[in-house]
Amino acid sequence: MGEMRFDIFDKVYSCYYRVVQKILEEAKSHPITRKDMETIAAAYGYGESALTIVPKLLNREWDLLRTEDGKTFAPKTVPGRLPLTLLQRSWLKALLADRRISCFLTPEEQKEAAHSLRDVEPLFGQADFHYFDRCLDGDTYSSKTYQKHFRTVLEALEQGLVLRISYCGRQGAVSRFEAAPYQLQYSEKDDKFRLCCLKKTGGRFSLNTTLNMNKIAGCSLTSVKVPKKAPALRFSPIQKSREPVLLEISKERNSLERCMLHFANYEKHTEYDEERDVYYCSIYYDLADETELLIDVLSFGPVIKVLGPASFLSQVKQRVRRQYEMLNSQTHASRNLPE
Repeated sequence: MGEMRFDIFDKVYSCYYRVVQKILEEAKSHPITRKDMETIAAAYGYGESALTIVPKLLNREWDLLRTEDGKTFAPKTVPGRLPLTLLQRSWLKALLADRRISCFLTPEEQKEAAHSLRDVEPLFGQADFHYFDRCLDGDTYSSKTYQKHFRTVLEALEQGLVLRISYCGRQGAVSRFEAAPYQLQYSEKDDKFRLCCLKKTGGRFSLNTTLNMNKIAGCSLTSVKVPKKAPALRFSPIQKSREPVLLEISKERNSLERCMLHFANYEKHTEYDEERDVYYCSIYYDLADETELLIDVLSFGPVIKVLGPASFLSQVKQRVRRQYEMLNSQTHASRNLPE
């Protein structure tokens, strides 16, 4: 890739530009006063923005407003659509090379986007990323059937429509049902998309269900609108743990850096204890990810000590005890083998 230069903080997209745009948009809907402009500048700018921006608009140094009484103002021009910067276009060009892009854009849309970005170098390439500790059985993004199902789900989410789904469950058994979609989730670690929905049972959309997109065998839209008013039908895919997992991390074998990389997808807070020369890391997590977090914590061995909460610590002890018993039984069996 050749040498590239980007002006990230372009003056066209600066704070002042956004404030003026907000003022013009507000003035388009109804005439505004100086006080209105100062309020907008204070809300969308810096502390001193109103002192700079408003006088330039009022004395017509920036000739964008018109007035008949000198008290209320209307726009002379309507804010247009902002052109993309070189940085933004280069970022979009890089996204087109992502294998998951076919799930979001049709071949025609990809072709059109590639043509409009033909004179731009991508900001990064897929070879610039190295994935470690990642499952190798990710979703089949290149499958035309998968792409079709994915875009059908996206359309259902955008229009608020119920889906009719055929799903491959355990041992290959296919079940058919209607579901009200509420959210798509992506797991970086598993490289899989999951559909969060309410499965229709007993004539009502009431069963919280998470479906692996790769296991959807058939998917079509219905004309039924997703129920929104009934509180009991509201899907809440994120259920945070009441207490964070508290870890004590030693300074052996570059353990802190390894932990920060490994748990990068979690919300966390880290502190250093000078007296004991250790780090304390509190990890907040979704209850659905508890087993995955448990396995990840155990993979670090003795450089990490779990301090709480009691429920999570109990699971750690059970896993370690089970592994110890399995190891002992295997060792005992190997000693009793005939020579």
